[in-house]
Amino acid sequence: MAGAVLLALAGALVPTGSATAASGPFAIDGVLVPDPGATELGDAFGNVKELGPKNANTTKIGVIGNAAAPMLDLTNPNAQVDLRRAWLGSGTDPAAPHHDWLYFGWERDANSGSGFIAYEFMQDRAPAACAYATATPAQLTASCNPWANRKAGDFMILWDQQGSSPTLYKRVWSGTKPNLVLGAPVALTAATSQASYGYQGFRGEAALDLTTEVFGGSTTCKSFVNIIPSTVTGNSDSADYKDTILANAPPVTNCSSTTVTTPKAGDGSAIPAGGLSIGTGVTAVKDSALVTVQGGSDVPTGSVAFSLCKVDSPAVCADGQGTSVGTSNLAGNPATALSPVAYVTAAGRYCWRSEYGGNSAAGIPGSKESSADECFTVNPVTPTLETTAGSDQTLGTAVTDSADLAGTAYQPADPVINTTGAHGVAAGGTLTFTLLGPDDCLSVAKTTATVPVSGDGTYNTPAPQFVPTAVGDYHWVATYSGSSPNTNGWTHNALCSDTAEDVTVNTVETTLSTAQAWVPNDSVTVSAPAGGNLAGTAHFALYTTADCTGPTSYTAAVGVSGTSPKTVSTSNTAPQSATGDFSWSVSYDSTNSAQEDIAASCHETSALTVTNGASTSSRD
Repeated sequence: MAGAVLLALAGALVPTGSATAASGPFAIDGVLVPDPGATELGDAFGNVKELGPKNANTTKIGVIGNAAAPMLDLTNPNAQVDLRRAWLGSGTDPAAPHHDWLYFGWERDANSGSGFIAYEFMQDRAPAACAYATATPAQLTASCNPWANRKAGDFMILWDQQGSSPTLYKRVWSGTKPNLVLGAPVALTAATSQASYGYQGFRGEAALDLTTEVFGGSTTCKSFVNIIPSTVTGNSDSADYKDTILANAPPVTNCSSTTVTTPKAGDGSAIPAGGLSIGTGVTAVKDSALVTVQGGSDVPTGSVAFSLCKVDSPAVCADGQGTSVGTSNLAGNPATALSPVAYVTAAGRYCWRSEYGGNSAAGIPGSKESSADECFTVNPVTPTLETTAGSDQTLGTAVTDSADLAGTAYQPADPVINTTGAHGVAAGGTLTFTLLGPDDCLSVAKTTATVPVSGDGTYNTPAPQFVPTAVGDYHWVATYSGSSPNTNGWTHNALCSDTAEDVTVNTVETTLSTAQAWVPNDSVTVSAPAGGNLAGTAHFALYTTADCTGPTSYTAAVGVSGTSPKTVSTSNTAPQSATGDFSWSVSYDSTNSAQEDIAASCHETSALTVTNGASTSSRD
């Protein structure tokens, strides 16, 4: 346990420590000031204005608790009453284990002049308006009265340094606000206290048996959490404050509390050494706080406030950081408080901070923990990727692939920690289809196609599909990029070992069948040697019979002219592919009056036998 104490100095002092006075676990000799482990409370000094009570009738020691704001002002104390810093510590007397001792030391700006060092211990915290760490001097001046929460049982320790006296005095408040009464000064004996000056009067230190002088030997928890060190003008109710150290100081108590916490999974079970999985994108977690009170007989009551941070190692969840998860009440001694459920939506490292608020009415101080033991890891998931190639194809036809992606996690929500269980959008990323081959898994890819991903589902190679230009065996490889931070990437069939991802591109089978075809044509030579030049028309008729009967399959009229003899031919293009008999009927009509016509006659016959071979294939 620790407390905050301040001192106001007197005239030129020299070390005068008593060898017989009691100091508990501390060495009050004026040689080493402060003792090891004491907490330092710094203060402005020199020609610098600092915040303190106004000099008014309402700000005297006895009545300052009732003063209305604004009751503070910026002042510049004289050097002999201007504190540079003060120290405060506490410990248990090893010779009397149930006796707790208070240590305080001080340093001032000058070593001449006289006065009183006073330090006041109040059980209730200073008003919320006295936020020393965050409020500006103007804000504190406007609304803060650090003494406003005085109540019966609060006390002051005063050190009158006139004449180098080491005597300490205690004054205790009684009554009811606003009519509190400050009791008469009671000198502390050498059996329960010791004081000593050091370093030519610039410093001093003292120790006080808290158990005897403050807690009255009681084991009931009692704490003083608002501690104001100061220098004052005297030991009376009407004394003025000259310098004050207004700062957050550790409490003075005959009890202490410890808070030991253990991160838990959402169901209250232990978190595995390797951490939790992000699951589908939301993982529930809790914190378990074990609060124990040491010294005193009070059972810890009140509540524990829990906060959760997402931080990188080696950081922890520092004060003021993280997401507030809520509070849980305590019961029993030692007491355990299990936090409300918090939901984390991003893989990473998380740390809890737990703060037990104590119980000021019972004098139990608060405690907190935010150590590395409060940290745990949430791991991303690795999805499954199953793929199936399309059917084998013939050269000139497109090949395809299909991938089934499962086991992805939602992306983080905003914020990544919440108390509702909300998650982010579906996993993103891309799926890339790569075709290798032919006949070589290590060959350069023949094609690569990428499609966007939105969560689990079936994804296909996109249009336009790839059409191989060579026959052979090809291999599809599918790669999912992952969706950081919750879903890892994955590649399927990188070694071409999945036969379901193979596709064969074949040549096309060819067949051959023959069919003979004949085109019948005829020619005629016309002669008229004695009649001059020929002039007329030769007529042809083709029959599919042997005697020029039946319908004709071809006819032609071909002009004949010029010198005799003259040969002309038909221009038939219609083939004949069937076995059978054929005959031609031929005639000539002359237009030369000197030459005669020739009548039609079944002039030529022929017979055709067609025998075709059987069909054959490229694979016969």
